[in-house]
Amino acid sequence: MSDDRYQWYRAPARRPEANPLRPVALATALVAFAELLARIDRFDEQYPTPYAAVAALPDDTDR
Repeated sequence: MSDDRYQWYRAPARRPEANPLRPVALATALVAFAELLARIDRFDEQYPTPYAAVAALPDDTDR
């Protein structure tokens, strides 16, 4: 049955095609995630209180 709700339990019928950009995309995502974690670690140093983080937001009253 083509619309079997359990069809995702089966292995794919054929091997996925090799794509040379997949490892590049994965490496890019891992580097971006590592940078995000580093920024999270530095956040407390830059903004020690929630008020300091809000006070650093740009002022949008000149629109």
